[in-house]
Amino acid sequence: MVWDVSFTCDICGKKKGEANHWWMVVLGEVPCFEEGQPAVRFTLMPWNAAESRNPAMYHLCGQGCAMQAMERFMTTGEVESDLAPNWR
Repeated sequence: MVWDVSFTCDICGKKKGEANHWWMVVLGEVPCFEEGQPAVRFTLMPWNAAESRNPAMYHLCGQGCAMQAMERFMTTGEVESDLAPNWR
């Protein structure tokens, strides 16, 4: 049996094609030694088919959405927005 997996950009909702240059983001905990500092890291990486199925990954369709994800993270500590539709 073959599983057909499709991916959608978590920022804009675009569907992934074969030749697209996509990125992935994962948020992870980090030790924080200063009070008031966020204990979360933002890790951006090039698309990797094996890692893309990890449910913790955010899928980004290109540079523009990667920049928007970084901006959201820097502003709110999250990648998802309450104002945007939830594609996940």
